[in-house]
Amino acid sequence: MLERHDPVTPEISGPDRRTALAAMVAAIAAPGLIRGARAETPKGAIRFIVPFAPGGSVDVLGRAVAKAVGAALGQPTVVENIAGGSTNLGSERAARAAPDGLTILVASDSLAINKSLFPRLGFDPVTSFAPVTLAITAPQLVLTHPGSGIDRIADYVDTVRARPGAVKVGLPGHGVIGHLASEILNRRLGGLSVNHIPYNGGAPASRDLLGGHLDALFITLPAVTTQVQEKTLKGLAVTSAARSKALPDVPTLAETVAPGLDLVSWQGFLVPATTPRPLVEGLHGAIARALRDPSVAEPLSSLGFDILAEGPEAFASLIRRDVAAFAEVVQQAGLARS
Repeated sequence: MLERHDPVTPEISGPDRRTALAAMVAAIAAPGLIRGARAETPKGAIRFIVPFAPGGSVDVLGRAVAKAVGAALGQPTVVENIAGGSTNLGSERAARAAPDGLTILVASDSLAINKSLFPRLGFDPVTSFAPVTLAITAPQLVLTHPGSGIDRIADYVDTVRARPGAVKVGLPGHGVIGHLASEILNRRLGGLSVNHIPYNGGAPASRDLLGGHLDALFITLPAVTTQVQEKTLKGLAVTSAARSKALPDVPTLAETVAPGLDLVSWQGFLVPATTPRPLVEGLHGAIARALRDPSVAEPLSSLGFDILAEGPEAFASLIRRDVAAFAEVVQQAGLARS
């Protein structure tokens, strides 16, 4: 059971918290107030590695920030999608890159989940990276297609109960946060059973849902906000305690079938562990400013992202907490790979 006090949902929501974070970020990014060594920015083309297929929410975030950072620094940036291995291929490539600040991993909470999901990783989510910026949080969204005959989240639950193990539920990958959200919901509702179908990213899963090849999908909300707003896909419920401002008509699981459930996902930017601290600080300043720029912030917010731009220490602490918290969920759901 994931309640508001659970470490899987760190204390990164609510107006007071957001105000405090904004003040902290402003202090970090202000000239002369960079903590530790003098901040520096790397020289050369900056590569942003997205460990998902193009079109998903991590890709959307990475491309928006890469463009703004490149413009601000006057340097070329490129986004490289390295999908596969449940994000491990791209994450390992980033971990093994030169620690020169020119390779940045655009990570999601899969980084913390995979520590317990895969017993033999080629990297460690805590020791192989230097966290730079915790960028955003967003809820997971349960959705379907208009021809499914499922109009409400209660209808989805009834359908799953009537057809145990037969309802095809798409996921952006095995063991990703959407997978955990589905497993948690199934356990909360008395041990429901569905046919989970993982994809290499949210975009191909969304296309199959749109084509009627899936009955439902669990996905990070911003990846499909536009389709839900245009009614080509139908949102059933979000996993956060409060409704999303981007989709205010979509209820929460907490107010419908799963009282008290509160789960949000996160995304952020990391570099190889031995990257010099001045480069980490400089990149954080550039990324935080990009996230606060209206040309970046407004489109991201309209898609349903909650923008944080939190710094290296807080991001590192979150990753350590989630590695432990997600391990418990993975074990309970029996998701670990052999």
